[in-house]
Amino acid sequence: MANTSKLFLLDHRELAFLQKISRAEYQFITDDEQNARQLLRDKLNEVVLSPKENRIAVNLTTDELIFLALIVKENFSFVTATERDARNGLQARLDSAASA
Repeated sequence: MANTSKLFLLDHRELAFLQKISRAEYQFITDDEQNARQLLRDKLNEVVLSPKENRIAVNLTTDELIFLALIVKENFSFVTATERDARNGLQARLDSAASA
């Protein structure tokens, strides 16, 4: 399967949550997943948040979507209700985008 790129829309809370979890180090992931995490971390950190924009469009590869779906589903170390809400909203959308 080709590793195609897909446009994925995020709101500010979701982007902040993904930036946080993509910076975390994960011990039990494959080399490919680690590479995807590092590339994804860099890509998400380059996004500039503007208070005027309600949605942020990010091009994500299939590997990045699969990795995000995995870590969003398994990430339960929430600090705030905002992060919990962002995670819950993202989980189904990421699963759907990763499998499409």
